[in-house]
Amino acid sequence: MDKYVVHFNEGVKGKLPVPGGGGDFCILIDKQMSGAEHFSLLVNSFQPGYVGPMHQHEVEHAWYILSGQGTITIGDETWDIGPDMAIFAPIGVPHQVACTGSEPMRYVVVYAPAGPEQDLRERGDQAFSGYGENKT
Repeated sequence: MDKYVVHFNEGVKGKLPVPGGGGDFCILIDKQMSGAEHFSLLVNSFQPGYVGPMHQHEVEHAWYILSGQGTITIGDETWDIGPDMAIFAPIGVPHQVACTGSEPMRYVVVYAPAGPEQDLRERGDQAFSGYGENKT
């Protein structure tokens, strides 16, 4: 049965470390959890000092920052990011997120259509390997 209302504690987490370490992903809505066909929603957390590798996806990607401070590079531009900010990365555009503050950065992620979260489900911290070439 699909879950239409999902509490954070019910999400797929713990076994989904951020690729390269430094945080975790929690899948809250996707095909397996809720029957969502056209998007997925996650809540992620990066520890202070974590810098994710530059990578790209063949889906649209959005973030909404809940807490913490960081930077995001999309293509050739870098911005400071923090709470109450929304970010968008178009299909195929390389991007990189870093937690630059002294506290963890927590944020919501949406993939549309769904897809990259399946790599996280299947491969955990090995997900999105081949970052420079990734087209998940």
